[in-house]
Amino acid sequence: MMKIKTLFLISVLLLAGAITVEAQQSLTKEITIGENDRYLNFPVVGWNSKSDNDQKMMRIRYNGEVLDEFLISIAKGDADWWAFFPVERYAGENLTVELDDSSGSKALEKVYSDTIFPGLENLYRERYRQQVHFSSRRGWNNDPNGLIWYEGEWHLFYQHNPYGWSWGNMHWGHAVSKDLVQWEELPDALYSPNHNNMAFSGGAVVDSDNTSGFRRDGVDPLIATYTRTGSGEHLALSYDNGGTFEEYEGNPVVEHNGRDPKVFWYEPGNHWVMIVYSESQKRDLADSGEQVRLYQHSIYTSSDLKNWEYQSGVADFFECPELFELPVEGSDNESKWIMYDGDGKYVIGDFNGKEFTIEQGVTQYDYGGDFYASQTYSNVPDEDGRRIQIGWFQTETPYMPFNQSMTFPTELSLKKDSDGYFLAPTPVNEIEKLHQKSWKIENQILNDNTISSPLRGDQFHIIVELDKGEATSFGMNINGYELTYNQLRSTLNDTFYPIDKTLKLEVIVDRMGVEVFVNDGELYYVEEHNSVDTEQKVVVFSSGRGDSKMLIKNFEVYELSSIWDK
Repeated sequence: MMKIKTLFLISVLLLAGAITVEAQQSLTKEITIGENDRYLNFPVVGWNSKSDNDQKMMRIRYNGEVLDEFLISIAKGDADWWAFFPVERYAGENLTVELDDSSGSKALEKVYSDTIFPGLENLYRERYRQQVHFSSRRGWNNDPNGLIWYEGEWHLFYQHNPYGWSWGNMHWGHAVSKDLVQWEELPDALYSPNHNNMAFSGGAVVDSDNTSGFRRDGVDPLIATYTRTGSGEHLALSYDNGGTFEEYEGNPVVEHNGRDPKVFWYEPGNHWVMIVYSESQKRDLADSGEQVRLYQHSIYTSSDLKNWEYQSGVADFFECPELFELPVEGSDNESKWIMYDGDGKYVIGDFNGKEFTIEQGVTQYDYGGDFYASQTYSNVPDEDGRRIQIGWFQTETPYMPFNQSMTFPTELSLKKDSDGYFLAPTPVNEIEKLHQKSWKIENQILNDNTISSPLRGDQFHIIVELDKGEATSFGMNINGYELTYNQLRSTLNDTFYPIDKTLKLEVIVDRMGVEVFVNDGELYYVEEHNSVDTEQKVVVFSSGRGDSKMLIKNFEVYELSSIWDK
């Protein structure tokens, strides 16, 4: 049954349903959720940002309470694709859908609940769906959030717009994995009952010592630490392995102009640390005394996760902060702290639990340009011990009912050379679980020519080791994506990178992007690249004059199975 609200409470007939007019701009439809229904389906028009200009506000209510409030380009005619709200927990109950558009009766009439959503039959097999990198079933995804190992699973939460192709309507999406490779997407974890108070980025912790007193019936909850855009930094507690969350009644725990808290336990000080992006602090200009806003990463501490005290800040950082300690590879007892922000650029230093001291200035991390807002896992078991990172892989997927993806999980190491310390990412070794058909050669000399793998496709794991020899330039072409080392300029593509002898390239190729790890993480490239609509080939090449030979020490190509295959 559909009801139109206007000022005069007039009843009329429309579309064979009784319509009540109460308030001008609002239409409502009551839907009974079937016992086996899983999805409340919404028709959407457009799969690019142009459609955002015609968005309307919608709400989903249960017993009068708003479960979700969001903007949507709802289709009044044919739908380009369908979004959904999960309804399993409301089986047999009535939900009310409300649309703030008095002309939207035809669109609202199309909203329905079912055991499936349109397009489910082709899920994960869509033409431009990444097959090795996680992406959401429907809608937009960006920043990974709340990365945590909890109760035997790797949890991946993330910024999610379930109702649109573009950024907006920020929820926390949720997926889990047993092996960091194959993912199962679950219903969203955090919703936005008030559109002006959306669920922005943050982290997750487990309070195994019960410093907060949140333990219930012997269960230490999974605790999300995140930003509500209209109020500040919040806590949300899950006692069912991330299935549902309840807001801490004392929220917000920090009120300031900022976002994206990452919380961890600092053992030497026996307290919690929150590092969070802040625009609340100000500083005086030296000459005029005029105050300017300070963009920084702020550090707060707490003994119980509830009450926080500001301690210090590090200036000139922007969004999505991280702070963690790593041992220096090859050293028995040296370790350093790393602080980075959204674009991954980082500083090295020391941290005493309250203040971070910079010892080595800003270092670039990604050289490709499509990497952002990464986060590392917390609560990793001691027997594992890795520092594992996932970032937002900026891969635009036009004419698809989903958009963007995540980088492949990497293990971070801290290395040191004559220029100082540097972070070195490499793919987690679980990638070998995806290896399928392979091809390999060794000790092949090239002299101004090429050699190609017989394998063709758009999802590979490639490992190549090249001795530069006398070649003027050499490298790889992967489905049209080229990596060229120029010996005359000592550059890899446009990056200055002198090498003594060997260039090792490890590449993860997917339908809409590549990740390149140079010499075990000395350089890292994350780049969008369409491997679907191009000539598919994997080629090693060299060029030069005369007897300018180059040695292929090793050339391995592995076809990769899909992470969606069960």
